[in-house]
Amino acid sequence: MRTQRASSQFVRVLTITLVVVLVAAPLFAPRVSAQPADYTGLIILVSGIHLDRSISPAVLTPRGEVVYGRGWWMPGQLNVEIAEKFGIVEYASSLAAVSRAGAHPLIVQAIGVSGPPESWFKTDVVITERDAKRIREANGYGRFLQQMRVTLVSVPLEASY
Repeated sequence: MRTQRASSQFVRVLTITLVVVLVAAPLFAPRVSAQPADYTGLIILVSGIHLDRSISPAVLTPRGEVVYGRGWWMPGQLNVEIAEKFGIVEYASSLAAVSRAGAHPLIVQAIGVSGPPESWFKTDVVITERDAKRIREANGYGRFLQQMRVTLVSVPLEASY
C-alpha cells in the first residue's frame, strides 16, 4: 500500500512538473527576430528574366538610384583585391547554392533588369523602392553590403514559375 501511495504521488508530481515545463518553456525560448540588425547578407531572386553576368553589376531602384554596386562605394571603401578576386556579387543558380550571404540573409525579388548606358547586356537588377529601403535600413546595422555579402540567384527562364 505504501509503495502504491508513493507511486501515485510520484506520478502526480511528475505530471505537475511536466505541465509547468510545457507552459513556461515558450517564455524562455529564443525568439526569432526580423530586426534589420539580424541580416547577414542580401539575396536577390531574379526569376523569369534573363540576367547577364558582370564584374560590376548594380542593384537599382525603378528610378535608377544605385542601392549597391557600380558607383556605390566611397573612395577607399572598396577592397579592390577582394572585389577583383571574388567579384562584388556572387551568382548562384539556386538558394541551395548560395554561400556568400550568411546564415540569415535578407531576400528580395528583382522586378526587372537593366544595363549600363550604351550596352546590350542586362547586368543590373531592379528592385522595388520598398525593398531598397529595407536593404538600406538593414545594411545600416549589419554592414553586409560593404562586406560584399550579396548574391544574385538567377533562376533560368524555363525553370521559373
